[in-house]
Amino acid sequence: MTDCEYFAVDRNQQLTTTPTEHDAALAGQLASPRLRRLVHMSIGLSDESVDLLNSMSARLRAAAGLTPRDPLDEH
Repeated sequence: MTDCEYFAVDRNQQLTTTPTEHDAALAGQLASPRLRRLVHMSIGLSDESVDLLNSMSARLRAAAGLTPRDPLDEH
């Protein structure tokens, strides 16, 4: 499932906002306040920085004894 499918975004529709504003609007729809804050803070980062953030997140989860999971799986 792509991000566009998950968030029901029409990929053929032209954006009337900048990508950053669009990302912030989508991030604002997240239910978890902590995840919402993390996503808002990561808006505008380079791909390399986002990859580093993802890697750090996986390491922190492992250090806390949490198993990796697919974020799209139901809880």
